[in-house]
Amino acid sequence: MRGIVVCVDPRAAETGVEVLEDGGNAFDAALATAFAQTVVLPFSCGVGGFLSAQLWAPQQSEHLVIDGCLRAGARVTADMWADAVQGEAAFSGASLFADMRSDIGYTSICTPGTVAALAQLHERFCTMPWAELLAPAIALARQGFPVTPEMHMAMTRPVRAPYQPDALTRLRATAACAQIYLTPNGAFRNEGDTIRNPEYANTLERLAQAGPSDFYQGELATAISQDLEANGAFVTQADLATYRANRYAPISTTYHDHEVFTNNAPGGGPLLVEALNILEGFDMGRLVHSGVEHLHYLGATLQIVNHDRREYLGDPEVIGAGPGEVLRSKARAAQLRQAIFNGVVDRIVPPSEEPETTHLTVVDDAGNIASITHSLGAFSGVVTPGLGFIYNNGMNRFDPRPGRASSLAPGKARLHLMMPTIVCRAGQPVMALGAPGGNAILSACTQVLVNVVDFGMSAVEAVSAPRIHAEGSTLWGEARLRQRVAAGLQERGHTVIREAASLSQRMARVQLVCIGPDSALTGGSDPRAGSAVMVATETSAV
Repeated sequence: MRGIVVCVDPRAAETGVEVLEDGGNAFDAALATAFAQTVVLPFSCGVGGFLSAQLWAPQQSEHLVIDGCLRAGARVTADMWADAVQGEAAFSGASLFADMRSDIGYTSICTPGTVAALAQLHERFCTMPWAELLAPAIALARQGFPVTPEMHMAMTRPVRAPYQPDALTRLRATAACAQIYLTPNGAFRNEGDTIRNPEYANTLERLAQAGPSDFYQGELATAISQDLEANGAFVTQADLATYRANRYAPISTTYHDHEVFTNNAPGGGPLLVEALNILEGFDMGRLVHSGVEHLHYLGATLQIVNHDRREYLGDPEVIGAGPGEVLRSKARAAQLRQAIFNGVVDRIVPPSEEPETTHLTVVDDAGNIASITHSLGAFSGVVTPGLGFIYNNGMNRFDPRPGRASSLAPGKARLHLMMPTIVCRAGQPVMALGAPGGNAILSACTQVLVNVVDFGMSAVEAVSAPRIHAEGSTLWGEARLRQRVAAGLQERGHTVIREAASLSQRMARVQLVCIGPDSALTGGSDPRAGSAVMVATETSAV
């Protein structure tokens, strides 16, 4: 089958393309690609993490979101950490503790949802056997993959903020993790070195043979729960056994003559809806791209929406639907837009999220679309001996103070900024996108969407254009931000920081597919880090 795979790693993209060329559909390719990413991007995603997918299957008349959210374990109590918290990190948004209890180690782990979500994807939409789609990931884990420049830089970059661990500290959190990823003297492997993970290959083989339920109710579940409970984690065997991924219709808004579909809370979709509702009234296409007025309206909108996230984004099963309705209100967006016109911009600094996440977008020539973001958060450094995969550190994004939208509660879904998105015009998809990048996902997806709709950019142009990120009073711009524009933004009240890099890795990395009126598929994989756009032909390319 013809189609396109866009993601942040070429080995994973090649896996998906080969599935398409072997007769699979977009969903088969997406599932295989996602599992391959859990091998080659082990600090960004994994079976110990969480996932949000938007899926469009026209032949089945299905359009839905599957969310495999992280959930706090049953041993969590609302006020258990309230007296010990030291605040929150300026960039990661993690709750800060002197012993880093919410960020690394067993106490940072939430109940994982990735496998449950991918199981639903397979059951509803895939045409190829589960075991066959896991086979490429198993081979990658057993044969190994090279340390990329981006991975080496991320794993060796120092962190100089208090109470925040660097990547090497995370990797040393358990001996089982250090044994896989570090050299005997405790250093990260050199760029180009091969990482082999036969224990993870065995775990994936077990999943392939026994099926996804084994992760939650079988032998794997027993091994996982015994290790977690023995080492003070809050997740129990019952948490695994009762875990279910959510399935629901996507939320939407209109942006000019387009309809934008995305996920709901506790995901970041309501924030994208709010941002587009505000920006629609500015008629962005009449402005000079990357000029003062364009970036002022964009930056002010992102600042307000990021502030609203703290007040309104949380698990709707716990806090109710009302806060989400506030975020999606067009009437309220009009009031906020007028406040920006009047020069009133909220300057409260909101929490952030780590950028260790990944995304894939797959479209085939039958019109099927899979837009999937999955993550570990910033990874806990915990590996159960013999299983080979790293668990999430989802506990760091709960607010330890009771009575808030994201406060701790047993079984509560952890909020996240992932927002897999599909854009339609006249009822037909014209765009599918999503991004890894934590807190910068909102700013990146908003700008790329506006770049295509308002400025008529191609997929490559849209993901490569100069970008900003804004929250609180600060507006970060890449080195391509002109000095006179930065000065103009400062006159408008923004605190402007120009990054040293022309393509800053602090920005989220959008994976975009544009669908033309003749169903032509073009892809743009963000050049700010490892990227891949691969097109499938009718038969395997040899």
